[in-house]
Amino acid sequence: MDTRKRYDGALSPLRDLPERSLWLLVLLLAVYVRFYAIQSPYFWTDEAFSALMSLQSPERIWFHAGHDVHPPLYFLLLHAWIAVCGDGVFSLRAMSALAGVLTTLLGMWLMRLLDTPRTAVLTGLLLALFPIAVRYSQEARMYTLESAWLLGATIALVYWVRSARDRYLVAYVLLMTAALYTHYFAIFCLLSHWAYLSILALQKAPATRHFFRSPWWLANIAIALLYVPWLISLVDELFFNFAAFKSGGDILWVPKPTAYTLPSSIWRFFSIRDRRDFFTLGYLLFPLFITALAIVGAFQLRHRFKFGVLLSLHTFLPILAVFLLSFLFPVFVERYVAFAALGLPMLLAVAISRLVDRAPVPALSAILLIVSVQLMGLHTLYAQQDDLDDPRNERANPIDDIVAYIDERFLDGDSIIVDGGYQYLSVAYYNRAGATPLLYDPPWKGQDYRPNGYGASTLIYADREKVFFEDFEHLPPGLKKRVWWVTPIHSKNEKRRFPNAWQCQFAKHAGSMELRLYVIHTPENGNRRTHAENCDIQ
Repeated sequence: MDTRKRYDGALSPLRDLPERSLWLLVLLLAVYVRFYAIQSPYFWTDEAFSALMSLQSPERIWFHAGHDVHPPLYFLLLHAWIAVCGDGVFSLRAMSALAGVLTTLLGMWLMRLLDTPRTAVLTGLLLALFPIAVRYSQEARMYTLESAWLLGATIALVYWVRSARDRYLVAYVLLMTAALYTHYFAIFCLLSHWAYLSILALQKAPATRHFFRSPWWLANIAIALLYVPWLISLVDELFFNFAAFKSGGDILWVPKPTAYTLPSSIWRFFSIRDRRDFFTLGYLLFPLFITALAIVGAFQLRHRFKFGVLLSLHTFLPILAVFLLSFLFPVFVERYVAFAALGLPMLLAVAISRLVDRAPVPALSAILLIVSVQLMGLHTLYAQQDDLDDPRNERANPIDDIVAYIDERFLDGDSIIVDGGYQYLSVAYYNRAGATPLLYDPPWKGQDYRPNGYGASTLIYADREKVFFEDFEHLPPGLKKRVWWVTPIHSKNEKRRFPNAWQCQFAKHAGSMELRLYVIHTPENGNRRTHAENCDIQ
């Protein structure tokens, strides 16, 4: 096929019936794998934060996002989504799932612009089954939405580079600004676009010197100006909360990078486990194979506008930049660069599509290997055994069942106390009893866990005196009759000693969690047992 005809055809709607049918089949596959078992994992703490944050008014969302580690746009859109679709688990995750299907469509669209219809369809297949994409399409967080914005912005950039029509830059400005309002690391995609245009400008042909054109600079000035309102809010809040952030910020848990970080990340992209349990050669060969094949794919995209350079920078620059940055301040987490990882299936599709014509057997073998690893990853995902963030394992943490048990037996005057901050927001999300859960989180190993108004604690900071306590000598007001105590079985606080007035009625194990019911007696009652005495296990 003539290169000019190939690109011109990509600018118009798909007219070939077989091609449209293949696109439809790929999108149906993307829908199926993203909505399959989407309600099975429990709503873990980050998702619960998304829900509780998005239930606030838009003004409060803007305020609380200034105290969190993520910008406000995802929460504002989820707020509108909840108003229409409700705040159930399926509904909240469905917005991400639909965004995930959209990223599959946008990935095919981009590769239809850059290469052949066959490459576009193969890209769609690999994206539809891409475990890292499916994982975050099934989570009520902002990462899949960010990926959709950035793919859209990259498509707009390609249209502008090819046609020099400035209306595409208007779309670019809106999409890139939306991405920056969704996640801060979208800046690395913007940097990849700058790097691409800088390299393109090294050519002598005037038609490729987009970097020096005033519309490009005006577009980026527009992005900066549109971001100023958030920067003002962000700088103001971070200035007053920097000390709190340093002492207990939400991203200080990120491990420092090691020699295993990048190969483990490629494994996680394709199988959502780091696969460190494999023997050394097996552990290294797959990441090396993926990287080499992706680089080959980048070199196969030959065009005067060097779109292979664009796609390789879109993929590798954010991953490497965040990796190197992590040696100064650890921030490398796979979900933060998931938008860049989407470039790997695209580059692999180019390489395999070229190989099919020259060596069909190796090409088919490569497809089977990649898809097999992806299917292994999807199996791990649906079994809730991934090692990305919290595995959200329902059997280990049946918090929805625990809270439902409480709701069915809740009496006026009862209180709910969550032992430890990690599960607090999940309990608060599932709770329908009408009583705000209390949080017990004493100091541990010299670390103070008092709410500081930063990160997840921003949602309870205003009411901290009512909901938070760290010892039994300073209990929050309102504890009168019965206390439902929710705790991990192996809590860091398991050596605590309950007041003598708290009589344990029963303890119910559920996975790695435990639910206890205490009745609070006055000192005059006399009929009391301490925690050290037996508590009936159900």
